[in-house]
Amino acid sequence: MAAMEAAADVRRDRRRAATLSLGVGLLMLALKMGAWLVTGSTAVLGDALESVVHVAATGVMFWCFNVAEAPPDENHPYGHGQAEHLSVGLEGGMILLAGLAVAWQAGMALWHGTTPGQLDQGLWLIGAAAAINLALGWWLLVVGRRTRSAILVADGQHVLSDVWTSLGVLAGVGAMVLVKDPRWCTWIDGGVAVGIAAVLAFTSIGLIRRSLAGLMDEADQERIGAVVAALNEIREPEWLDVHNLRLRSAGDLVFIDFHLTVPGDWTIHRGHLAGDRIEEHLLSRLQSQGTVLVHFDYPHREDSRDPIPASEIRPLPITAALATRQKG
Repeated sequence: MAAMEAAADVRRDRRRAATLSLGVGLLMLALKMGAWLVTGSTAVLGDALESVVHVAATGVMFWCFNVAEAPPDENHPYGHGQAEHLSVGLEGGMILLAGLAVAWQAGMALWHGTTPGQLDQGLWLIGAAAAINLALGWWLLVVGRRTRSAILVADGQHVLSDVWTSLGVLAGVGAMVLVKDPRWCTWIDGGVAVGIAAVLAFTSIGLIRRSLAGLMDEADQERIGAVVAALNEIREPEWLDVHNLRLRSAGDLVFIDFHLTVPGDWTIHRGHLAGDRIEEHLLSRLQSQGTVLVHFDYPHREDSRDPIPASEIRPLPITAALATRQKG
């Protein structure tokens, strides 16, 4: 019951953060598009395009939240949580497309010699947007890491990358205000736009890589460490060894399985009670829902599989390195 209540709190916090992200994203889009309309700067346009991506990605995020929270069914026995990683990949792809669009616009501006205007007003608008985005990005990272939401963490990193591009635009616009020479302003504007395109490409590659890691069930060392610590909290003297520990996450669900070596005279009833106790404790410590599958082994001689008395076996410590080693 406690795990279910904690999961409900997590979902509520995620949706609240996503709603805030969407609202602030729309505000940022209005500020930056206004700055672009005022200045005609290609660099400012690049910053505005990133806000377009942010708003679109937040819409995808809401859809993926709904999909990820759907319970397991016949076709999806592990649930629908991998939709979170799909959302991260889609956001990375949209950021990459925005970067390519900015690079194209920068090239066209340099080719045609476009010169921005009314830079003072644009400077204030971009500065306000950067300050608001800094607060939003920090908040999204805090909530995303606390609720273990890959979508919110990715969105937070995207917003913080937006802060860096806005600072670059501020520096570029400030330089153009000081220089005032139209030819130099054209080159400064185009150069800053190219820099924005590079930042967007770098951010997109990181998000796409994280999406692939989640979809490929890359080992989560932090959670494995938490499982090992939880096992040590309730370890019984007759638990001789833990190995073949594996863990995969699918949204709010976690699936854990491992081999537990116990004396050969344990009964099925005793093993069942131990397995139930382990599952309840691990899910409580991870504040997640899911399943824990324990395969019981007994110490035996390799040639005959005759059991070795527990008194002749020295129990091994439960560590991440020993627990995740693969044994036949």
